[in-house]
Amino acid sequence: MDIIKNNWLKYFLTELSDTQEIYIVSPFITDNIVKLLLNAFKGRTIRVITRYNLNDFNSGVSSLTAIERLLNNKALIKGVKGLHSKLYLFDQKSVIITSANFTNGGFFNNKEFGILSKEQKIINQSYSYFNDLWDINSKLLNQVKVNEWRNTINKHKSIPKTTPNLKDHGASYQESVIVSDQKYFIKFFGKGDERSNLDDHVMTELDGGCSHFALSFSRTANDARPKRYNDGDIVFMARMTQEPNDYAIYGRAIAHKHHYIRDVASEEDIKHIHWLKDWPILVRVKEPIFLNSTYKNCPKLGDLMNELNYDSFASTKRKYDTGIRDIEPKKTLMRKGDVILSKSGAQWLELAFEKALKKEGKVDKKIINSFYRGSKIKQ
Repeated sequence: MDIIKNNWLKYFLTELSDTQEIYIVSPFITDNIVKLLLNAFKGRTIRVITRYNLNDFNSGVSSLTAIERLLNNKALIKGVKGLHSKLYLFDQKSVIITSANFTNGGFFNNKEFGILSKEQKIINQSYSYFNDLWDINSKLLNQVKVNEWRNTINKHKSIPKTTPNLKDHGASYQESVIVSDQKYFIKFFGKGDERSNLDDHVMTELDGGCSHFALSFSRTANDARPKRYNDGDIVFMARMTQEPNDYAIYGRAIAHKHHYIRDVASEEDIKHIHWLKDWPILVRVKEPIFLNSTYKNCPKLGDLMNELNYDSFASTKRKYDTGIRDIEPKKTLMRKGDVILSKSGAQWLELAFEKALKKEGKVDKKIINSFYRGSKIKQ
């Protein structure tokens, strides 16, 4: 591993010399550096992830001409909102991770810092990061879209500067998933003094549990029922974990509306799942999917809250929209059996869960059906 503090172009061109596939992640791109790339590159594939914020092109920090030049040389390009990372991958042999944009300033003028690594683990992780970004935007850039943007920018230059900012046409992480109008819940399983270890397998929750057919709630003194659930609502199941204390999201299902008589644990239910005597109020679910993994490899609620903050849950988002700024999302979970996600929270968790499914796989449906599943619901 080499530390890079200057001579960026030298490092870049050296790695490029025998490269067949170059992958670039850079928020800003300028034409002079693109010319240097195209003059030196003799390989077959250029993939670029950048920003499509028209304000960047209008101000000159990034160049639409450079983007167009890449397109004309058959580069594959996608745009991502909020992009800030810089990464240059050269086949499977090396990667430059840096603060330097693919611009004159980044390569010649600015004080930048980074590393050149040929360690396979770092290369693999860098490719995984690139692919995660690549999947956010489903559409490749084309010349028609570039022409539209150029016309928009030219029109903007001729009108007063008090006009609103130009649009960012990149795809965002959350917006890459379309969520329905149904509510999205996270239902918590476990107690504070009975947290699971991260090395425990999800199967330990399913075998002897009820989350594959129902959500369970304690019976309150006034016999309040979970009326907030409606048919078709999406429910993520989460297990309380220790070291660190968190919630591992291990499953996903579709809810049935709670029925006042039907959805109380029967003697037969309690016979098979003894702890339902203390948690007898049920919300039935269908089409459950569970990660075939340990809790360590499940999405964590703590990561969602760290990334989205007040926009994690419906209740915290409402507080923010009313002007409240002193919001701690974690306090929303205290003494709660479940929580309703905000739209952004639902999008974040759908993406995270799908990513975990691709990596870990899901528990076979035959195994799920082999567990006790309570009484069937008449449709």
